[in-house]
Amino acid sequence: MTFDSCWSRRDFLKQAGAMSSLLLLGGCESCRDQIANRPTRRNIANLAANDPIIQAFKDGVQAMKNLPSSNPRSWVAQAQIHFDHCPHRNWWFLPWHRAYLLYFEAIIRKLSAHDEFALPYWNWTTSRSVPSHFWGNGNPLLNTTRLIGPSDQADLSYVGADVIESILELTNFYTFASSPATMQREQTTQGMLESTPHNNIHGFVSGDMGAYHSPLDPVFWCHHNMCDCLWNEWNVTRGNANTNDQAWYDLHFTEFVDGDGNPVDLTAGITVLFPVFNYQFEPCGPMHLESRIRDRAALEAFLKAGAPVRLEFGERVELQRAIAAEVGKPVASISKLGRTPIERALDPASGRAVLLTIDGVDVPPRADYFVRVFVGKPDAGPGTPITDPHYAGSFGFFNDPMMANMPGMGDAKARFLVDVSGAVRRLNQAGSLAADGVDITLVPVPYEKRDTTGQRLTIDRLALSVAQVK
Repeated sequence: MTFDSCWSRRDFLKQAGAMSSLLLLGGCESCRDQIANRPTRRNIANLAANDPIIQAFKDGVQAMKNLPSSNPRSWVAQAQIHFDHCPHRNWWFLPWHRAYLLYFEAIIRKLSAHDEFALPYWNWTTSRSVPSHFWGNGNPLLNTTRLIGPSDQADLSYVGADVIESILELTNFYTFASSPATMQREQTTQGMLESTPHNNIHGFVSGDMGAYHSPLDPVFWCHHNMCDCLWNEWNVTRGNANTNDQAWYDLHFTEFVDGDGNPVDLTAGITVLFPVFNYQFEPCGPMHLESRIRDRAALEAFLKAGAPVRLEFGERVELQRAIAAEVGKPVASISKLGRTPIERALDPASGRAVLLTIDGVDVPPRADYFVRVFVGKPDAGPGTPITDPHYAGSFGFFNDPMMANMPGMGDAKARFLVDVSGAVRRLNQAGSLAADGVDITLVPVPYEKRDTTGQRLTIDRLALSVAQVK
């Protein structure tokens, strides 16, 4: 079921820009049952190998692979959409991929003749290996370019329950979901959902998954569906507001096709309602919380309204010179941010956060490693466990060398934002926060079975700041 099964395409396109009251349940009586019984996107680990959803997934993927590349629903054409149009490192990362998944789901539903198909998600927090559904000779879901095997596990540094929970606890849309841009493919600053689990799963699986043709690997779709589920958890279940900036809402996506191969036109803003009208999720967050907004009309109004987003940097200490570190060797890389400004951010209710900005990062040609971040621990190294209270988070790389310096993409270098407030507050509660403030140590760590000999992490600038995030 898509919007135009309840409303005419003409009305849908009109409302996609206006976000008017037609999309409220009260404005479409005939859709009530469809919405109440909308498909549930489930954790693929809960689906048996012979489950009808898995069979439909396989049948649909095989049918897409059988289509000529000139067909917009074909496997190759759908991957090309991602290569040509996907926004990464900016605030359209989440809405664009949500729309991409919705129309992919519609294509699978149509080609598999399984009207109840709902795309499953790979919950890498509870199942750190690529699920068994994606392995086996003759399986349409197998991709032979992966650099991992069925038993390899993603690192807890980027998919552990505590790590994901800390990301879901962020309340600022920019720190959670990446920063504003003026063009669809402009690369700005990556928020923590994108830079931590998203980027690292791409790097961990690698092969086709390691670059912008990543949808050639069927696991891509279930990986991004998990990201979509976590956005739903953050926004719908926990009641954190998306930006209300009209520039974010009004950007049109015209590159997708529906289940019949017809082009569609929708705005980024309309995607906030997809989990209300088009599908629902089995819970995927570590806490399995109940929605804070239980009334349907109130929820729709909240999603449509968004809120002003503030990210105002105050006290700041910056390291201007470039730094470099060999993979596997830590670098203590910034002067201390004093205790006085940090104290202003120790109370979570203060609306302030301690943020690390990593700017001008040379993206490696291959994502063979990721970077752990420690606060106030200059002796941190690859063997320092993430259970250490000084551990603050991680970031990884997702890029395609073929995209470097293409028009509209901006600087090929990356920029990351890591909220280190949780580590700072833990250290303070334990009485371990240094009297003269905190510093940062970065530890580049290779993925399992990767030869990173000679690879280096190079960064132009680092800054540690106290910022207003409400």
